[in-house]
Amino acid sequence: MICIGNLDPAIDYIPYEADIDIRELITIDDAMTELNFGPNGGLVYCMEYLDSHMVWLEEKLNEFGPDDTILFDCPGQLELYTHVPVMPRLCNALQRWGHHLCCVYLMDATALADSNKFISGSLAGLAAMLQLPAPRLTVLSKSDLVSQESLEAFLDMGSSSVFLERHDHLEIVRLGINDSQRKRGRRNNTRTKAPFSSGGGKSKAFTRLQYAISNVVDDHAMLSFIPFSIHDEESAGDLLAHIDHLTQYYEYAEVRIPEDENFPSGEDNFDYGLNEDLDPRSLTEASQALFGPGFIQ
Repeated sequence: MICIGNLDPAIDYIPYEADIDIRELITIDDAMTELNFGPNGGLVYCMEYLDSHMVWLEEKLNEFGPDDTILFDCPGQLELYTHVPVMPRLCNALQRWGHHLCCVYLMDATALADSNKFISGSLAGLAAMLQLPAPRLTVLSKSDLVSQESLEAFLDMGSSSVFLERHDHLEIVRLGINDSQRKRGRRNNTRTKAPFSSGGGKSKAFTRLQYAISNVVDDHAMLSFIPFSIHDEESAGDLLAHIDHLTQYYEYAEVRIPEDENFPSGEDNFDYGLNEDLDPRSLTEASQALFGPGFIQ
């Protein structure tokens, strides 16, 4: 069973029924009214209040079964992940209680159409997720709003496809300024801009900086981008498969032996190390019953 937990004390309306809701413990209105905090300070205080009352969260989690999956909807304020240790402490507490975590960072797929938004979103997600002691995924949400051609180019080529706007990316990096342009710029005391501009007048140096940053992210596999759309069930299944892999869901799942006439019965047949009378063919039949024909040739 999939359960949902809301950890955003500032949200007014949630389009789902939360099984765990931090607003039962504290709301941002409480912090702003009683302590005269602003919106940002109030949110930080609420999360620190949760950090000091982890017993409440542990009691809520104890109500669920071992096979349940809990999806936490966390606040989006970047400072909670980079400047204060609230979210890292939350991850450590959940792992200490025996839960397997996977952190999912959502970034709009529409950022692929603007290199500025893509770089800022990637670095923000990277800065936040590097602080969390758990496996992480970067999800391109609303991928249905991006053309399939652009999305496939990004997944195949990486971040460099963001800088391809009717020009080869080598033209962006190697774009030069001739002597006449340089002298004219010095004489007029103005900075000469590169003729190619993908973000509304960006200079050559700024474009090269963005491209270099994106190459670092790609070359070191710092972020793994998974497309997702609420209108595409296949993308939801792919995302769930990645999460199950990172949380080792199937490795920790209870082994269920199917009842099959080909499967050997009796307790003695399971003592493979001590039962010398076990027919090897029984082991083959048992493996094929569990994993399908052709598992052992």
